[in-house]
Amino acid sequence: METRKVQLTGKSTFVVSLPKKWVTKVNVRTGDSVAMLPLPDGTLLINPTIARKDRDSRKRVISLDVEDDEQTLREFIGAYLSGYNLFEFRSRTTIEKETRQMVRAIAETVIGPQIIDEGPNFVLMRNLLDASDFSMGKSVKRMHIIAREMLLEALGMVQKRSNDEAEEVAKRDDDVDRLARMITKQYNLILRDVGFADKMGMRPQEALGYLLLSRTLERIADHAVRIARNAAGFTPSPEVAKLVSDTGQAAVALLDDAMNAFYRGRMEQAFAVAQKGRAMERVTSRLMHDVLTMNDEVPTSVSLALIVDSMERTRAYAVDIAETAINHIFGTEYDAEVLRQTAESEEKRRSSSSGAAVAVLTDNDPSTSDPAITMNERSGTLP
Repeated sequence: METRKVQLTGKSTFVVSLPKKWVTKVNVRTGDSVAMLPLPDGTLLINPTIARKDRDSRKRVISLDVEDDEQTLREFIGAYLSGYNLFEFRSRTTIEKETRQMVRAIAETVIGPQIIDEGPNFVLMRNLLDASDFSMGKSVKRMHIIAREMLLEALGMVQKRSNDEAEEVAKRDDDVDRLARMITKQYNLILRDVGFADKMGMRPQEALGYLLLSRTLERIADHAVRIARNAAGFTPSPEVAKLVSDTGQAAVALLDDAMNAFYRGRMEQAFAVAQKGRAMERVTSRLMHDVLTMNDEVPTSVSLALIVDSMERTRAYAVDIAETAINHIFGTEYDAEVLRQTAESEEKRRSSSSGAAVAVLTDNDPSTSDPAITMNERSGTLP
């Protein structure tokens, strides 16, 4: 670790010397611009890769010559989540109509990318949406609203068969998946790019809470689809249907309480959800036993067992959300305490300062002979 000199030149401009080894390593040249970002703990981040245009131009080429369409989809989603914004689907031969339709369908699995150009053997897709314009908090709330409505619709189907409603529930699951992928993309960008994190106004620790919630809500939506499709294939007795529906409603209420604890930062409510969840586990376990020992036909018993299993998993996921809320609340309180202590330390430093115009930090290593490269604080450029 090196300490470098900071000197006041003029009335409002500081000049800081940068280590030559670092400048050479990151390939900063005379006249280049760098970004300077103050962090909450008082440190200053100097980022040499300020050119966002260069990052946005990075292209991922995806081959259409593979036989498995699922592989193409997974490769695209992996590139999208990693931060790529330009995708070229390319084939060694002329792309068939069905393959082009598949590429268009792939674009609809995420938020942002649109086809901007295509030729006989390629399709070019660009992400036209700035991920920082999407609020993580609002996305998670939207996922919660969609997932809970899917659950309620699926539970309503337990008492009435409807294949059409089951497919409608499945279609809404696509919306949840798209939002979950957007949040994952944002989280990856926050970890990689402090400038993006600053633009989002979110710390990595805070973003982790939203990422965990999005993954949990995505799984809950999957179980809503599972309930709907199993409910569409049988008609249980009114007594059984009511018992299953009531248990499912209790799981939805538990989910709502867990999400509310996260939204409002209510620690006691989160603890209460965890306690209720443990009590409800005994109810779902007893219900599963009753379903498996019924004298109904095998298809009906299997479908009911799968529905009860999905409700039990939803209950467990609600408890997971409550635990995430507890961790999120503690993390927020800790960050607030760090900021408070930093502010107090800065205030003490200012009050004890002698008002000197020049602050000098000397090199710890007197043998350092590398010439310094200076940077003007106003322009952010190397002279």
